[in-house]
Amino acid sequence: MTTTDSAPLHTRSQLINDVRSLGVQRGQVIMLHASVRAVGKVMGGANVILQALLEALTPAGTLMMYAGWNDIPDFVLELPPDLRQVYYQEHPPFDPAIARSVRDYSILAEFLRTFPATQRSLNPEASMVANGARAAWITADHPLNYGYGAGSPLAKLVEAQGSVLLLGSPLDNITLLHYAEYRAKMRQKNVIHYQCPILRDGKTVWVDIEDYSTGDPHDDYSFEQIVLDYLAQGKGRRGTVGSAQSYLFEAADLADFAISWLESRFG
Repeated sequence: MTTTDSAPLHTRSQLINDVRSLGVQRGQVIMLHASVRAVGKVMGGANVILQALLEALTPAGTLMMYAGWNDIPDFVLELPPDLRQVYYQEHPPFDPAIARSVRDYSILAEFLRTFPATQRSLNPEASMVANGARAAWITADHPLNYGYGAGSPLAKLVEAQGSVLLLGSPLDNITLLHYAEYRAKMRQKNVIHYQCPILRDGKTVWVDIEDYSTGDPHDDYSFEQIVLDYLAQGKGRRGTVGSAQSYLFEAADLADFAISWLESRFG
């Protein structure tokens, strides 16, 4: 099917067939990374991508995405004292009901955040959104410190034997690999400290948070290198969803591979 501009037009039923052909199964927990542009023109708009995935998973499955907080003031300690005080007094706290998802990764995270029955975890920087049977469990009790590690939604994705689905998203966007970095015994991990405003008993409280730096490589490597080596071993599944080059990875297997990969080079 084509549109008036000759671009392929994708439908909900086609997308369901595409993701099932890739290996998405009923009842799974799936973490999604997606480029709407790469998927192409979809009848009904970008929301249909999420609707197709949720239908393919059925109500027994769960769809999750990284959301973060687009307006997180995690730089406040770097500000001059006078301006810092203005932030302390005026910056709104993280409110999971209205805080916007980070724009840079995928507009679909914001779409999923606003879907009926979507749940959201309460770590502002590492916040995840989930919809489906295990959404409440995935997002519950997200630690503020080391938010990509033990007890995080990523750890639960692995525990649930879930999968990571990329729809046209770059290989270096796989958030799960931060969990592998957390677990890997590496010779150098950059510990960072920052402050963030959250709501406690209806009041704004600035909390101190400790984590590993996820903004830059800790050594000379990229997530894309890890995933390319994983694919080179015949791991993962490849296919096309809509117009997007797509991949499906078993979360636990990819995490274990990444941990071994990191430790063999930087342990």
